[in-house]
Amino acid sequence: MFFFRINKLKIIDNKELPSFLGVFGPDIAQVKMVSFVTTDNMPLPDMTEFLKSTDKEFRKNILKAAVSQVVDARILTMVENVKDNHIMYFGDTGYVLYSSKIIPSHFDWQFVVYESDKAIRDTAMMVEDIINDDEFDTFIDNLSTLITGATNPAYMASVAIGKFATKVVLKIAGKNKDDMIGIIYMSLNRWEHYPFGERKKDDIPDMTNNMLIDYSIFGFEE
Repeated sequence: MFFFRINKLKIIDNKELPSFLGVFGPDIAQVKMVSFVTTDNMPLPDMTEFLKSTDKEFRKNILKAAVSQVVDARILTMVENVKDNHIMYFGDTGYVLYSSKIIPSHFDWQFVVYESDKAIRDTAMMVEDIINDDEFDTFIDNLSTLITGATNPAYMASVAIGKFATKVVLKIAGKNKDDMIGIIYMSLNRWEHYPFGERKKDDIPDMTNNMLIDYSIFGFEE
């Protein structure tokens, strides 16, 4: 078995101003958290026909199905009344963001937190946001180059889709005047980072230095 948990999250600046004139009143935010995990144990999209074809619309339709598969596996969480220097505890055992029966050899995590009072978009809406993004056609071409000749093209494609989806989430948040609080990209492999199935890290800063994250990995062979 294999478990990946987030144990604690500290948000330094919630990116929200006080409610009255930006000076007075409570400084609290409604926060959205979106997590994409990709491992080589997950059901991954078959990219064989995508790589064989040169037809733009055919490849776009294949990739739409792959995007739906990746997006459907995400974890969405909403937390209200988040203040500056807010610390979120996820119980005494943490919150499992990913689990599987087999310890994966490769593990990628994309995690974005942003301030927003908008409703969380469901899978179908998020897929449409992604495939209708003005950079999606360029993404298709770049993805083809990226995964051609790769040992595991499906895995590489899933990681890239997760990163592109995160980018689109933040782009939509920006259009809604919602501010990003923090973002983390993490790539691990079993040989280097959890050779005995365990890894625990505390107070890991995100890319913006506005969040500190505690996470843990626990795996064992049955």
